[in-house]
This record gives sequence, C-alpha cells and structure tokens, in this order.
Amino acid sequence: MGRLAMDRDRMKYLLREVLGVDVDEVVKQVVATIAVERAKQAQKHSKDWKRYMGSEGGIVILPSRVTQLGRKESEK
Repeated sequence: MGRLAMDRDRMKYLLREVLGVDVDEVVKQVVATIAVERAKQAQKHSKDWKRYMGSEGGIVILPSRVTQLGRKESEK
C-alpha cells in the first residue's frame, strides 16, 4: 500500500471512530444527490430546447463552433 492510501484509510478510520462518520457512505450519498440534480437539469434543458425549437419552427442554424464540438479535425 502506498503512503497516500494508508493516510486515506487512517483518516477514514479516525472519522468513523471519533465522529461516527462513514466517509464512504457520505461519498455515495453526495454522488447520488449530484446525479439526481444533473438528471433534473438535463430534463429541464431538454424541455427548454424542445420549446425553443418549436418557437423557431423546428429549424435552428447553429454556429460552426457548436456543430464542430467533439469532432476530430480532418487531416489536410
């Protein structure tokens, strides 16, 4: 075990024994809460986008910097 892993395990032990806090359980709860909040935001953004698309007649011209996001650049 590396020093960092030992320090992390020691801190978890101390928090559990002294404060009665299970760090792993807290982390699981925080991650679950964040996941739920992000899912709610994504759902809201999807509804907002659908409403926007409807108001624009279903056609929206996006700038090239948006349409090129995530694409690999072609070799020239």
